[in-house]
Amino acid sequence: MVKKLFLISFVMIFSTSLCVASDFRDAQWGMSKEQVLSLEKTRPLYSSNESLTYRGKLANIQVHIIYEFLHGKLKSGVYQFIQNYSNNNVYLKDYKNISDLLDLKYGNPDNRKEVWNNKLYKEKPLYHGNAISMGHLFLESKWTTDTTIIVHNLSGNNNLISHSVNYFDKNVKIHDDEKVDKLELNVL
Repeated sequence: MVKKLFLISFVMIFSTSLCVASDFRDAQWGMSKEQVLSLEKTRPLYSSNESLTYRGKLANIQVHIIYEFLHGKLKSGVYQFIQNYSNNNVYLKDYKNISDLLDLKYGNPDNRKEVWNNKLYKEKPLYHGNAISMGHLFLESKWTTDTTIIVHNLSGNNNLISHSVNYFDKNVKIHDDEKVDKLELNVL
């Protein structure tokens, strides 16, 4: 009986140590492009030395799933929402739903911003979606884990709205302008 308990305990400890937490989807920072390709079940829409782009759904919303590489290693990932709506307030609803899911997974954010660049529609909630599309309102939330910085934002300009969740490897040094510029250029 003691041998069985010891064996069960050993198997549980050993199997737990084999479980590696993921940083973005099922991937870990530092993985090669080939390793990431093996994790996804479909072929990418776009592939280059610096990125892989897939089409998928997050919370039943169409997204592009973007893996970004620097010097051959995974350094960031993005869910870029591509669903289009005729009513701009639906983007706000999606943002709230995704924020709620991120809150469930990561807890309360480190910060949550609502920035009004122009307060024309601030007191008119029915026009907040239009305020986003005109660049009057910007929403952002940020979470931090042991290995990752997660930034969720909703912004707009010239009647176009951008909604994304960005995952960044915390080990990419912010002061290293070359790395940051290269990662930012890949998102554009």
